[in-house]
Amino acid sequence: MWIILSAVFVQIVFLLSVFDIHFHSPIVKGMDPYANPIPAPAKRLVLFSADGLRFDTFLSYGNDREPNAKFLRLIASTRGKWGLSSTRVPTESRPGHVAMIAGLYEDPSAVFRGWKENPVEFDSVFNQSSYTFGWGSPDILSMFSKGTKGNVKSFTYSSESEQFTGHDAYKLDEWVFEHFERFIKMAPHNATISNMLQESKLIFFIHLLGLDTNGHTNKPHSTLYTDNLRYVDQGIARIEGLINDYFKDNQTAFVFTSDHGMTDWGSHGAGHPSETQTPIVAWGAGINKDNIDSAHWENQRNDMEQADVAPLMAALLGTNFPVNSVGKLPLAYLADDMRWKSYCALANAKQLSRCFQALSQRQQDRSLSVRFRPFWPLESNQVSAHNLQQIEGSIRSGYYNESIHQSLNLMDLCLQGMDYFYRYDEFQLKMCITLAYVGWAGILTVFIIQERVTTSKKKTGRQFQLIDQIVFGLSVVIFIVLTVEGVPFLYYAYHLLPLVLWWYCLRQSKQMLRLTIRLVRIRHFVWTVFLLGGLEFLVAGFFHRWFLSVGLVFMSLWPHWDQRQSTKWRHHETFKSLWMFTFLILAMFPVFPPVGKNSLPILVDIGGMILTVMAFWSSLVMHHDRDRTVLVCYTIAIPITLYVRHSVSDSLVQGQGLPVLEQALSWILLCLPLTLPLIGPSLVWPRLIGIVITLTPSFLLLSLSYEGIFFAVLVVALAIWIRLEAVIPPSDSFWTQIRRSYFFLFLTFLSFFGLGNLASLNSFDPSSVRCFVTTFSPFTMAGLLLWKITVPFIAVSSALWAITQQHQLSMKNVYLMILLLSAAMAVQFFHWVTSRGSWLDIGTSLSHYVIVQFTVVFVMFLRSVVQFLTHGPIYFHVRPTASKYDKD
Repeated sequence: MWIILSAVFVQIVFLLSVFDIHFHSPIVKGMDPYANPIPAPAKRLVLFSADGLRFDTFLSYGNDREPNAKFLRLIASTRGKWGLSSTRVPTESRPGHVAMIAGLYEDPSAVFRGWKENPVEFDSVFNQSSYTFGWGSPDILSMFSKGTKGNVKSFTYSSESEQFTGHDAYKLDEWVFEHFERFIKMAPHNATISNMLQESKLIFFIHLLGLDTNGHTNKPHSTLYTDNLRYVDQGIARIEGLINDYFKDNQTAFVFTSDHGMTDWGSHGAGHPSETQTPIVAWGAGINKDNIDSAHWENQRNDMEQADVAPLMAALLGTNFPVNSVGKLPLAYLADDMRWKSYCALANAKQLSRCFQALSQRQQDRSLSVRFRPFWPLESNQVSAHNLQQIEGSIRSGYYNESIHQSLNLMDLCLQGMDYFYRYDEFQLKMCITLAYVGWAGILTVFIIQERVTTSKKKTGRQFQLIDQIVFGLSVVIFIVLTVEGVPFLYYAYHLLPLVLWWYCLRQSKQMLRLTIRLVRIRHFVWTVFLLGGLEFLVAGFFHRWFLSVGLVFMSLWPHWDQRQSTKWRHHETFKSLWMFTFLILAMFPVFPPVGKNSLPILVDIGGMILTVMAFWSSLVMHHDRDRTVLVCYTIAIPITLYVRHSVSDSLVQGQGLPVLEQALSWILLCLPLTLPLIGPSLVWPRLIGIVITLTPSFLLLSLSYEGIFFAVLVVALAIWIRLEAVIPPSDSFWTQIRRSYFFLFLTFLSFFGLGNLASLNSFDPSSVRCFVTTFSPFTMAGLLLWKITVPFIAVSSALWAITQQHQLSMKNVYLMILLLSAAMAVQFFHWVTSRGSWLDIGTSLSHYVIVQFTVVFVMFLRSVVQFLTHGPIYFHVRPTASKYDKD
């Protein structure tokens, strides 16, 4: 047990390390804000956030050849500025809104709270306003009202209104427009509201969730999605009219943008351009006006980063720039008052300079003086102060263009310096984790050899005492240095873990080397080359799914390559042929489009019927009455599942919502595997069949396309694998066990990549959970989707359990081999993780590493799941009333 716990701890440390190396919290406390001392042109600002709007959809035309955003396009070409706003991963609602309103990119630790609240309070444009009035989703509005000085007033609909079903998601936006209109019309009759609206530095925040909901449910290329955009476009025109009629002073600025885009199959979260490219349109007070020929306006773009929206709003209103903002003011959007623009750029440069100085000072306080490495272009505060003095001198002398150029140069240097300090410990931590990976692989190798060879324990010699003393001394020195520098708690694990792992390896080195020399043969080097090639093939499958198909073709040939002398093996030609046929069918799935791009319910029905026939046939061949009865009862659940799917679909299409009875049945079917330890069959084959049958209903309820067919073929492949392994002599070679571990690892990753997208986990459509829940609930939905991914994993783990049990193998030894193979893959993905380049590259690299690490931890968890599902008396040999089907 201690080995398993150690493995889980080590894998968690490896997983967390990549966030400390590449993705730091951007928030630094204790900084002074800066604002433009020149009066701002806008007294108020309206921010429209069209949640989930794609950039290309904004530019598209409908079937009537009319623009889908007619009003906004007219503004962009005649009286405003427009462009593309590039978002960062993760392309989720919370990080996107934090970037545009606070100017900072999300604290990665917020993912553990579902991106609903930041573990650290942050400054935003809303905080700096006199009042901010917001209408929209409670999930978005609530996170900006928390921790403020009471100046943010939120008006939200209920969470139950956020239904991911039906055809009326536009009503969420309708609610926002209607309540905003009521608010404006009520203001003259309410003295309190009227007085608040007379303040300057006022913000109206209009959050529009309908597009995001329609995109998830009906896909971005549907007419419902584009019709929703047209409705939003008309609503924005109406709100502009209401604002201008009420205030009548032309001192209102308007900004329209989106938090993220959306893939063709209705998801977001990764770095594909369809997710990271969003539109931005600005007009009104303080905005430069373009008057462009309507035929060429699309070429007159002014692109920006999403974090640049926050300093743009601060400059238009004259508020303080958010202190942690990393946004760079898009000067092309500002009106042609050069003195005002110069001071805006200076305020932005001062704010970024203060951020850089705070990061530099924090790192200097953490480091011993001999270890601190400054950012040389801005090596001291005097350099920054001198640059700021030059800018102020240029402004006083009237050299506005020169001052703006100087401000932009200083901003670039500050952003480079901030990036330098964000990556300050990158090389050091990477080296530590790499050494830890090598040490971990060494320890796993030691454990595997010890499992195969009985070794006698010897007393600790002098050389071991010396190793102990050296490691202990180094540990003390490192601990003291880290304590003096005041590093985060996890840094102790990153620096001390390699020492502990290498210490254990070195203590075992002499004995293990002698045993390895005794065990190794020339042919083992050949097998090692094949194994490493197989692992690289699996790694390549993360980038190009067709590699998995090629790997499956090679695996289909295994029984014909494996020339054993066993009589049973030679007489299993039928199963060998079935193995080849089944794996060739499996090889087709990785070249299919990822599940989620297209919803094909007919394929789910076909998969369900195939699984039903398989389950009934497997049940009826049981001669043991109790096993047959139990399996038949379980099998009936599959047709019930298909009925529930159709009933829910019909109800939602008719706009009647999720039926209570069908919802209850869905949750009951999800819990069906929990009954296995109580009433499940007691023979191995019936119990394995029972596991598959009880997992099938929930898997089908969460399916959208060909998942059921894939699961049926995978189950057949696993059954044949168990059969073929059963005829291999129990005392087979070490390399046979390695092969089994590799097969398990390959089939485990196939269970995900046979259905999912390579770039990220976001290919799974939220509409797949509609049989269980239709309101927006991140943790419930994520849990259900995670269960869907887990079901094939459990089937593969159950097959491995059966193989190890029928040969009386040590499960610990098998898992050690799996961990060793996984470590060889994970260390490569660890070095490929990057926070540079395109957001697609960043999202892909991070997702691959997380998938590998989570799978390794998952394997440890699945061991416990399989033990639970196989709890109770399990017999591997036939009792008198059992069938011949259960033999072997």
